[in-house]
Amino acid sequence: MRKKLFAVTLSLALCTGLLAGCMSDSSSSSSSSSSMQSSSTMMDDVESGMSKVESDIQSGMSDMMDGSSSTSHSSSSEMSTSKAAAAAAALEDSAWATRLVNEANPLPEDFSIKTVMIEGYENRPFDARAADALEEMLADAETAGCKLYLVSAYRSVERQRNLFARKTQSFVNEGFPQEEAEKQAAQWVARPGTSEHNLGLAADIVSANWYSNHDDLTADFENTPEFEWLQAHCAEYGFILRYPKGKESVTGITYEPWHYRYVGKDAAAQIMAEGITLEEYTQQNA
Repeated sequence: MRKKLFAVTLSLALCTGLLAGCMSDSSSSSSSSSSMQSSSTMMDDVESGMSKVESDIQSGMSDMMDGSSSTSHSSSSEMSTSKAAAAAAALEDSAWATRLVNEANPLPEDFSIKTVMIEGYENRPFDARAADALEEMLADAETAGCKLYLVSAYRSVERQRNLFARKTQSFVNEGFPQEEAEKQAAQWVARPGTSEHNLGLAADIVSANWYSNHDDLTADFENTPEFEWLQAHCAEYGFILRYPKGKESVTGITYEPWHYRYVGKDAAAQIMAEGITLEEYTQQNA
């Protein structure tokens, strides 16, 4: 555009010069010659100037293209890094929820977790990252007419040790040798450090009126409307039935219709839909 304007301006100047020459005294040949030389010089300067402008424009455009390419490459690189970081964060976020804890995968001795108390209970701590999901499930069950009772949630390793010792002693009292008594106890109470309750993501749940007719947790819970509700809806809140019937050889734990584990909504949906265990899910997604 600048080149066109420059050309138009130059043409007008030349025309004006020619008209002026026609109206002036034609007798002065030396003046005419001088004017032509001046015009020739001016044309040379114009061409030189135009060449410089064109060169500057081309140089500027080249710099802009280089800068744009560099910026685009930098932006692409930053986006790639950002996506990779997000993916890594997502993987890390899901890993804590699906962490496998059992006899073959005990928690480290220095394991610790931040817990909060579940609303409506004096002493039911749960992993702070999943507490809202548990509270929502309990509240929605009650709204649906299936009021639940949270028997236990997070347990310290020390308390787990006491529970295991008590269960072992009950088998000793029945006549089992100590070693065999411990094996039998491990079918009902996980060894210290291998319990999901030590992880802070497990909850024992029964009907609100359960203890009006029962002294302990039993498989009879599967015959209640509350159990049916949990089976149908627990995955919506990120929970699974952790120790299902018929999977004892996989989990190493007897059937516990009251034991629910938080694993996150995606994992819970797959596990409950396929009727598998956390062990099997972990193998599939290794």
